[in-house]
Amino acid sequence: MQLWMSRWGKTGLLLVGLLLAAALPAVGCGGDEQQAIAQAVEEQSQQQAAEQAAEEEPATAADPSASQAEDQPEAQQDASASASVEQPQQEDEAAEQQAAGQENEQTQAAEAQQSGAAGETVAEGTRLVTLFGDLTEIVYALGVEQYLVARDTSSVYPAATEDLPNLGFAGALNAEAILAMEPTLVIGTDMAGPPGVLDQLREAGVEVVLLEELNGLDAAQIKIRVVGEALGIPQTAEALALDVERRLAEVMAEAAEIERPLRVLHVYVRRGGVQLVSGAGNRAQAIIEAAGGLDAAAEIGIEGWQPLTPEALVAIDPEVYLVMDLGLGVVGGIEGLLEIPGMAETQAGRARRVISMPDLYLLGFGPRLPEAIADLAAYLRGIEAEIGSE
Repeated sequence: MQLWMSRWGKTGLLLVGLLLAAALPAVGCGGDEQQAIAQAVEEQSQQQAAEQAAEEEPATAADPSASQAEDQPEAQQDASASASVEQPQQEDEAAEQQAAGQENEQTQAAEAQQSGAAGETVAEGTRLVTLFGDLTEIVYALGVEQYLVARDTSSVYPAATEDLPNLGFAGALNAEAILAMEPTLVIGTDMAGPPGVLDQLREAGVEVVLLEELNGLDAAQIKIRVVGEALGIPQTAEALALDVERRLAEVMAEAAEIERPLRVLHVYVRRGGVQLVSGAGNRAQAIIEAAGGLDAAAEIGIEGWQPLTPEALVAIDPEVYLVMDLGLGVVGGIEGLLEIPGMAETQAGRARRVISMPDLYLLGFGPRLPEAIADLAAYLRGIEAEIGSE
């Protein structure tokens, strides 16, 4: 993950995250946020593969990339949505150090969990397949990644996951492809499917464990315990769950010190013109409030997802926009975001206050949830300080 900041004009802009060129899927008013992230990451992966293949082909008189670009998602053509903001080299280095530090912390935590539950081991012969990014992260955090034999497209963290066979989008699985991995255990969310594929796995003697979607701040701990139980290492999982709980309490206590909670609106965009605002009951509300902000849509009574309209934006009038990197890439960066009707007419739009964070990191609600909350709280403090100095 990369994080970077840049100021825009007198009022300032805080833009966070590496803008990834991919598109978010359609989400209905009661949509599954995990499915959204999974499909988005798959589209991104497909585009990266296409780009790599194009780069390996010899140059021709007629540039093949031109016709290829016409078939690529709109966001991929705007892969440099951040190009209008010059990113200093030292900020790149700092971002890389932060990403490396995060993975190192996770490794150390995993070692601590293992030493804390000495003698507890996964059954010999276990062959595990995980079907969502947060679950794969949990397996690595538990220190038992050696049992992983395959993963889904959304499993992109830590970087080592990319060495595993990719089974594609977790909502469109192929039974033969999974069975070819000879798994003994498949762990996924209730978005995994289609159901017939899961039935085929069970009929073949594969244990299938599915977790329901969880939107509360205790989601990570619950998932960790379920994964640990399925793998036969409940003590190890309990130690990790308690560690996440401790870190979560610490960052929330610090976030509570924010003097004036800012009114934050989570905006969800994707290619094809899907533009939504997130309200009460969604994961965005939980993480915004944990970071010391106020969910601006929930505050005026909006629940779930609602179409983004100029009228809705005027009614909400947020001070800060919170978006995900993939979505921001879809619209062409900050400039494209503010060209959406009504977006530039709010307090957030006029002051160009936008926070962008990686999709799975922000809303995956996995072992890194405390760090995601801490980052969001830090960005909100920075904006609060800018507002105070105006």
